[in-house]
Amino acid sequence: MTFFKMLKYKHKHGEPNLIIQQEEKAILLAVDRALNSTTNSQIIGRNGEIPLIQFLNRYLPPTLKAASGHFITPSGNLSPQIDIMILDSRYPLLSQNTDGSVLAMLHSLIECVEVKTNLTSKDVKKSWSDSVSLTKLASEIDGYGGSLFGAIGTKVLAYRCAPRLGGIQNAFERFGKPFESSLDIIIIRYPEKDQPLKYETGGELHFEPIFDTEDSEKIGVADEFVPILSQSFTPLSDFYYRLVQLCYYTLDARNFSFGDIGEHFMQYMSWSTIPMKTL
Repeated sequence: MTFFKMLKYKHKHGEPNLIIQQEEKAILLAVDRALNSTTNSQIIGRNGEIPLIQFLNRYLPPTLKAASGHFITPSGNLSPQIDIMILDSRYPLLSQNTDGSVLAMLHSLIECVEVKTNLTSKDVKKSWSDSVSLTKLASEIDGYGGSLFGAIGTKVLAYRCAPRLGGIQNAFERFGKPFESSLDIIIIRYPEKDQPLKYETGGELHFEPIFDTEDSEKIGVADEFVPILSQSFTPLSDFYYRLVQLCYYTLDARNFSFGDIGEHFMQYMSWSTIPMKTL
């Protein structure tokens, strides 16, 4: 009889996730290759978006999917182009183009992700403005606006940032509007001068809600938001983990049944163009 030694693999908290670390390096390589081969911003942008979409669709559970494109509200309002939408895959798409971009129902939208190759303070200001606009557009559906579970979340994933980290942090706090929308910024690689001696790290900027009130009418409504800057060995791993977790919390808060989804589907489009006639 042959006995096999059982191996145990478990990623330890506070250490690099070696699997996602390799994914991170591969995505950064694709972005750097594009930066060194062209000055066309659209090509550079797509070479930042596509590897991230491919990564997400490899690792996301089947209940979620990632795609670029637009969403449409039940009243017919069309969103701006969104780099990456995280969608509830139980909903059918309204359209899919040959380049993979889609038209999705607002009901199916969970998170919006903006991709930046080299984040600037000016980008931070615009991202907050865009986040507030998307939140207002999403508010057409009750519970989809705001910053609580069930609402649309917005994120910026930047591969690097142009100024020192302090400049990005100041812009995040200065232009932040956490009472109007939710926006997190993930930076895969901090500037070289902001790195520890032995490691390449990145991290996240986030407003943490503080709940001090005991007023029953304000349960679940934050009294204040505290800005937080974190540092991580593998920020892509943290981004993925928190994204999945938040998406499931959002789906749980919405609590849509398949019957609800069928009803939502009928709100967006009339699926016949010729009225039925008796022959």
